[in-house]
Amino acid sequence: MYNPSGEVVWCNEAYAHILGVSPDNVLFEKKEVLFTTPKRKGKVGKPVKILVEDALSSGQIQTEPKHVIIGGDRKMMNVTLIPLPHLDIVVGQAQDISREEELETRSERNRAVNRELLEQLRTAIAIFDGEQKLEFYNSSFAQLWRLEEGWLNSHPKLGDILERLRETRRLPEQSDFKRYKQGWLELFTSQIGPKEDMLYLPDGSVLRSLVVPHPHGGLLMTFEDVTSGLELESSYNTLMAVQKETLDGLSEGVAVYGSNGRLTLWNPAYATMWDLNPEDLEGKLHISQILERSKKFFPADEWDKLRDQMTRELFVRHDKKGEIRRTDGRILHYVSVALPDGGTMVTFHDVTDTVRVEEALREKTTALETAERLKLDFLANVSYQLRTPLNAIIGFNEILDKEYFGELNTRQKEYTKGLGEASEQLMNLINDILDLSTIEAGYMTIVKEPVDVAVMLTALYDLTQEWARGQRIEVTLSVAGDVGVADLDERRIKQGILNLLRNAIAYTPAGGRITLSAAKIGDQLALSVIDTGPGIAPEDQARIFKPFEKTAALREEGRGGAGLGLSLVQNIVNLHGGTINLKSAIGEGTAITLLLPPQ
Repeated sequence: MYNPSGEVVWCNEAYAHILGVSPDNVLFEKKEVLFTTPKRKGKVGKPVKILVEDALSSGQIQTEPKHVIIGGDRKMMNVTLIPLPHLDIVVGQAQDISREEELETRSERNRAVNRELLEQLRTAIAIFDGEQKLEFYNSSFAQLWRLEEGWLNSHPKLGDILERLRETRRLPEQSDFKRYKQGWLELFTSQIGPKEDMLYLPDGSVLRSLVVPHPHGGLLMTFEDVTSGLELESSYNTLMAVQKETLDGLSEGVAVYGSNGRLTLWNPAYATMWDLNPEDLEGKLHISQILERSKKFFPADEWDKLRDQMTRELFVRHDKKGEIRRTDGRILHYVSVALPDGGTMVTFHDVTDTVRVEEALREKTTALETAERLKLDFLANVSYQLRTPLNAIIGFNEILDKEYFGELNTRQKEYTKGLGEASEQLMNLINDILDLSTIEAGYMTIVKEPVDVAVMLTALYDLTQEWARGQRIEVTLSVAGDVGVADLDERRIKQGILNLLRNAIAYTPAGGRITLSAAKIGDQLALSVIDTGPGIAPEDQARIFKPFEKTAALREEGRGGAGLGLSLVQNIVNLHGGTINLKSAIGEGTAITLLLPPQ
């Protein structure tokens, strides 16, 4: 108990225990407990003596928390002073509230941490108290709703915030805003659980809102801008729809297996190709189950080996392609591609018809090549067998023509001349057949050596002059000055040009003209034979370089040789690494140029 001066006039054992003495000694030594005022925001404490005076003067109970040291520990005491005016004393009591202070401090610290955490979140958050006033908001809330922080710090009510958002068109358009606003305000009294909603703003933004009743009254609201997420989701859904339509429209079978071996994606062509039930495939079957359903397409005696091989290849992390020949006669090409997520995509393409056509064409080509080879072999053999008796005929005809055994009359001389010309033509034909068959068999080789092109062409020009004059055809020679010397197989090139000259003389009418020329075109040597003959039709130009082929006009007239000359020339030029250029038109003559590579 305290007297009006604030001195202790009586105490109990608990009070004396704090001082470490007996109650009598407290009074005798005039000791008292030293209470200190804790620092609290917005509050100023008073000493105990002042509180005693206030209690007596006002007649009101005075209560204030005070710190005190007990046994070396600081304790929080709730000091209560009760005035007894009729006795002119004040009864004081102190209750230990250290535990409550600790809990309050911890609670305040947790609230501070929570507020800091909420402040750092990108989700807009606002907390309203039971009186609908804004108690807390984070910077994301102010930014999302475009509200000034100074105004928000004045703790406006939710209704005021809704009015301002309406003015700035930051709320969904409403035909009855008053009712819409009232719906929000009624949440303070009617909402008992979380409420989630989507807000579609006039500027096209979409917000996801969540309203949760606060345990201490009021509401906690969160707002999240999901515009980009919805756009991404829409784009993804569109992409998936396009992908599905694309896959469904493919003729190739497509299947995607996950890293666990289960089917995750497929198209109708895949199900049809392997005779699989689409309803079964929707269950994400394992590769082993799908292979069992495809067992009928493989030989029974090889099934176990093939099944293990196909299962193993699915889990090998590298691309692979190959061919599957099924027992039903279908042929499938497959490509296996390892995907970044650990899965595997396999595509199947039915190439049965294509393979059958290729095989038929291959067999036909082989048959034609065999027939051509047999024909050339036959002609070569026949030509070789003909050469011996033909040499005898030529020899005996030459003896008769030279009149070694007596003079011949005019008729006999004509016979020997005709026989000699026919024998020479036959010998040339046999030589061409033998050369062509040698080239076709790959036995002919060329021996290149430096050749004076002008000298070589002059020799050919002189050789054909008499023959051309007999047909009343003019032959001219033109050699450019920069031609010089070239590395050629002179014998074979002469043979080729002579064949061209022979054809030109044979098909050029009397009074016509043939030009034999040599020039440089770039770094290539161009040897040309140009005539003023009837020309070659376009449809015959690609065919006349084949053995035993002639133009349609010559076939109808029964004129010309066996059709070996141009084929032989082309093969000789090919052996030199060159090409043949043909220019011709009906009624405008023909120009054939041998283009030989640079030396």
